[in-house]
Amino acid sequence: MTISVRRGTSGDTLPPITTPPLQQAGQSSEASQQQDSENSVVQSDDNTASLLLPNGEVAFPLAELSKLDEMINRPRWVVPVLPKGELEVLLEASIKICRAELDTKSEECQRFFRDGLTTSFHKILNDEAVNGWKYDIHKAILKNTEKLVELCVTKLQQDWFPLLDLLSLIFNPMSRFNIYNGARPSESVPQGAQVLKIQFMPDLLMPGHQRDGL
Repeated sequence: MTISVRRGTSGDTLPPITTPPLQQAGQSSEASQQQDSENSVVQSDDNTASLLLPNGEVAFPLAELSKLDEMINRPRWVVPVLPKGELEVLLEASIKICRAELDTKSEECQRFFRDGLTTSFHKILNDEAVNGWKYDIHKAILKNTEKLVELCVTKLQQDWFPLLDLLSLIFNPMSRFNIYNGARPSESVPQGAQVLKIQFMPDLLMPGHQRDGL
């Protein structure tokens, strides 16, 4: 569209002002969105490719898996929970593989879920010796537990039962680990802070409804 403006009677005419068509702006926006989408697809493909071996198989830390299996099956078993230990390395690899939806294509990853991961957390959360472990060991167990929760959330829509069983285990308030650490002062809530309480009203509301506590 071209707009011409005439001023006064001298016959002088301002040069025409040309405005770009609105359609062109819309096309530019669509082209930009399409480019962003293509870049996202390329980035996703690159991330997936980085998880594959040259032969097309899913890359999984086999050395760490073998070491973990050996350690947890000893008569005097050990679960490597410290930072950069075998358990943490395997958890981080599993999270990446699950996000790329490649975990079902890796027998080693599935075996880790069924055996090494399950056995490790049953041992560290319910062992009778939990009261004698050092504080840094408890912190390391907590960090590994947070990674396990992240892994479970990644697989939540697929109802992968070994991970759902572990999810119930780590949130079980009666596990030895939770009982022992439940007596510690809170690190996130200051001592003496007022905590909101919830009270159920079984007579007045439908089952499952709640109200704010006093």
